[in-house]
Amino acid sequence: MTYKYVLKYSKGKNEKVSVEAWPKSRELALPHELRRPSFIIGSLKGSRVIMIRPHIKELVAKYGSRRTRTGFRIDFPPKSMEAMVDAYRIGLATATLAYAETDETAEKTMRYLMSCTPEEVWFWTSKFLGLVSKETSGLRVINALCVIGGATPPTEHRE
Repeated sequence: MTYKYVLKYSKGKNEKVSVEAWPKSRELALPHELRRPSFIIGSLKGSRVIMIRPHIKELVAKYGSRRTRTGFRIDFPPKSMEAMVDAYRIGLATATLAYAETDETAEKTMRYLMSCTPEEVWFWTSKFLGLVSKETSGLRVINALCVIGGATPPTEHRE
């Protein structure tokens, strides 16, 4: 595995959750990746963070966490496939919550993502990050996830 996966949670007035992939070592990092993640799987800020908190608590119980100035971070074990699936699952869920128009859409889509198989997580994440096909946009993947989850798809990005 060339990446280490990290979930960062900041609490307070501006709650934020971010799931990032960092180079495993400095030797593997490109020049622009020395102080930044290679890519961000999903990021969410605002009131919808409350929807994903129970799942984050499960991950803290499973993998442990480290306190930071404003919250905590979870460093997923680098050699565990289960940990990698969990990182991609929670990252895709945060991305979906950021795009979803209504709370009902967000809830139904998240329910699907948290119960789908690891193979489905790999498939949707690879599509969302553009690893399989560059012409598939992230919003199109979120629309498909909403339809599969049983909700009407979002039409635009929500901040």
